[in-house]
Amino acid sequence: MTWNEAGGRVSRAFEDWRRADAENRAFLRLSAKWSEAAYEQEWKQAEESLNRVFDPDLHYGDEHVDMFDAAVDGLWPDSHQWMVEASVLKNGVTAFEVYLEKGLQEVLKTWRVTIDGQRGSLQLKTNGYTSPGWMILVNAHSILGNTVKTAAVESARALRHLLTHQNGELRTEEALAKFRDEVAEQGQEDFARAYVGGRVRLGADRVVSTLNAMGTVVRDADVAVLAYGPWGSKRDQVPLEKLYAAKCLEFIPE
Repeated sequence: MTWNEAGGRVSRAFEDWRRADAENRAFLRLSAKWSEAAYEQEWKQAEESLNRVFDPDLHYGDEHVDMFDAAVDGLWPDSHQWMVEASVLKNGVTAFEVYLEKGLQEVLKTWRVTIDGQRGSLQLKTNGYTSPGWMILVNAHSILGNTVKTAAVESARALRHLLTHQNGELRTEEALAKFRDEVAEQGQEDFARAYVGGRVRLGADRVVSTLNAMGTVVRDADVAVLAYGPWGSKRDQVPLEKLYAAKCLEFIPE
């Protein structure tokens, strides 16, 4: 069975990833659309509230700004959008890693082997954790012929780490140089550019570009996952010995 996304000839792991990816993109798009309308409504209400009580002897005329700020608990549109973008990027990287794990599990799940007279199954080595580590996924996919540790993927994972563990804060000049998006900053005023002590600039274009880059890796990898999977043309050629020798697998006795 030849891999064909349009024809539905993909792995089950790919179907799960594609659904998660679509939800991520919809969340990014719809959140921007809905939040824009909601913020405009709050701003209008603040202006109307001030107009109803406005007294030139008591008011300066910009009190609606404080009223708006109070109504949104200080979460202005730019900050809201940043939080949405950060969430989508983090979820996208996680969905990518989940695909890598599920794809390998799909290849292994129907196999039963006998080791030293004991029959059992094989699963990805987790070293006591719920899921296998990053390098287990990388090495196992490499044995299947997949390159999943690309420069774009490493960049996405590093950015996810910054967002998760430092809330996107650029604490050093090195971090600024590593994570700044110079293309997006072209033509912007200085105040709109990333700086040490501030948060990394994201933007919908950068987030979508990151999702696209990971999607390319997933699609490339799924060709092998489908081929080695239960219904694939290489289902009897899974390199179990190589995977086991590389310490990617552990034996589960029946």
